[in-house]
Amino acid sequence: MSTENTQAVTITDVGITFGETPVHEGLSLGVANGEILSVVGASGTGKSVLLQAIVGLIKPQRGSISIFGQNICAMSRRESVGIRRRCGVLFQDGALFSSLTVCENIQTPLHEHYRLPARLSEDIAALKLAMVGLDGAVGDKYPSELSGGMRKRAGLARALALDPELLFLDEPTAGLDPIGAAAFDELILEMQRNLGLTVFMVTHDLDSIYSVSNRVAVLGERRVLVAGTLPEVSSFAHPWVQQYFHGSRASSRRVRTNHHNSSDTNPETSS
Repeated sequence: MSTENTQAVTITDVGITFGETPVHEGLSLGVANGEILSVVGASGTGKSVLLQAIVGLIKPQRGSISIFGQNICAMSRRESVGIRRRCGVLFQDGALFSSLTVCENIQTPLHEHYRLPARLSEDIAALKLAMVGLDGAVGDKYPSELSGGMRKRAGLARALALDPELLFLDEPTAGLDPIGAAAFDELILEMQRNLGLTVFMVTHDLDSIYSVSNRVAVLGERRVLVAGTLPEVSSFAHPWVQQYFHGSRASSRRVRTNHHNSSDTNPETSS
């Protein structure tokens, strides 16, 4: 089977420089169809920059980025519209337009790409709200009236407005309490399973990584240090990788997980 048929995203030898500061040099990475790939790395390693390059907000100076087998770096913005329609993006904190209601926010990509009757756009917005677990009444509220978790869910509803095949998430659980973050992780998994999505997720949240990822890619030194399954990545002999996956915070996570699993396995002992 060709790579073109198995990869939703193929990043090859990408270089991105801001002024005289290189962010990425010779960065290569693939995202397989149907997988959830988590991208991690220390602050300043260009995780969000990479996401923005894939979705077309930043143009690399070198290399190529292909989505569904088509090199978007060689296309004009107009030529890439068909590809963009197949992608949805959830930016940090939802990135909703503050002057629009939630329902109007969700309808924005519909108005940008299609000419639909007002009633149909409203029905689609209501459907997307229900998909992400929000009550229909939320549609009439403004972003400032929502909690952080609700804003993220509303942002996800907007990202799903065009029924995308490829979903990009930028720090989806940042700022959420542990219960809210766990609920959002479950929502991501549910969406991925039910809709057959491919998910590219930038995150620093270890709980999310362990809960939803099929594979993990670690950025550092202006490139991908390692990419693979959790066992493969966590055993990679690099100081930052070892500290991230085996340091004190990672140890605390394992204690919490083991306690939770023990309680689930032996319900009588937890009473």
